[in-house]
Amino acid sequence: MIMRNFNIKVNDLEKNKSMSITNSIKHLIEMFQFLDLRRFDQIIISKDVNIEINKIKKSKLNKNSSIYAKVITTIINDKIHILLILNKIFALTLIKNEKDEFLYKNALHVFHHELAHIHDYNKKIDIFEKQMLGEKYYGMEAITFPLAEICWSEYIANYVSSSSTKVNSFPLVTAQTLASLLISMGKEIKIKIMVFKSNKNRKDVFDDIKKDIEKILKTAAYLLGYLHGLNITLAQLCEKAEYIIEKSTFKDTWIVMSHELSVMRSLYPYAWDNLRIYKKLAHCTSSYYKRLGITLKEKESKELYFVVM
Repeated sequence: MIMRNFNIKVNDLEKNKSMSITNSIKHLIEMFQFLDLRRFDQIIISKDVNIEINKIKKSKLNKNSSIYAKVITTIINDKIHILLILNKIFALTLIKNEKDEFLYKNALHVFHHELAHIHDYNKKIDIFEKQMLGEKYYGMEAITFPLAEICWSEYIANYVSSSSTKVNSFPLVTAQTLASLLISMGKEIKIKIMVFKSNKNRKDVFDDIKKDIEKILKTAAYLLGYLHGLNITLAQLCEKAEYIIEKSTFKDTWIVMSHELSVMRSLYPYAWDNLRIYKKLAHCTSSYYKRLGITLKEKESKELYFVVM
């Protein structure tokens, strides 16, 4: 059943297409009512996801983004509301089309993934809403905890939505992507570390390194969600990716991430009680920094600093 007062706002499309998209999305939400969709009360469809996020969050994300979809939260009268923003071109693929069933099934999986994010948001809000509203991280945790939260979020969304994809589709592409990132970014990170080591004032270089590390860890979490959700090994999915991980500095991080995410999932959600649930996964992210030659440290005042080996 569609939630009372649920709103679908369609921008930048003619009326007949708007009606088709609205009807398709309502039908899909009914299909996924086994997920926890409380607090989810709005979908916005627009030509640029980031523009809509900027309007709502008063942020400054880049325009002309290629993002298909994004779940965000807003706070109204001290209550958290969840909304989903969809790219209009992507949203059109959610209209069932027998002539292009492959495109529709891919879009269905992405939509399932986003609803899984909503499901996860609700579980986390139930457990630590006050901390989500007011908690701030300092020192090393300002880097490692948000990254751990991102990794968990993508892991559980893919774990929950893995039933709507096939092994040789999104999971295989994700494995190949991680392998490519480890090769290309591995080299780039080494060069950036050398640049930063020679000029500690180049904070922009460190920011780039942070983004590269986040991309690798986030992609790994994506992949682990698929592997655990489909109950397959990386060797069964993509032997080349397994080989590249085995020979990389990421090997130990991959093993620990897989273990910690599995443990977190086994406790989820009823044995979660506060944000410390991310502590071991956060430590895993700081260990990866160290393996790459960057040690994160903090002063007694909780001011972050780092040592480059």
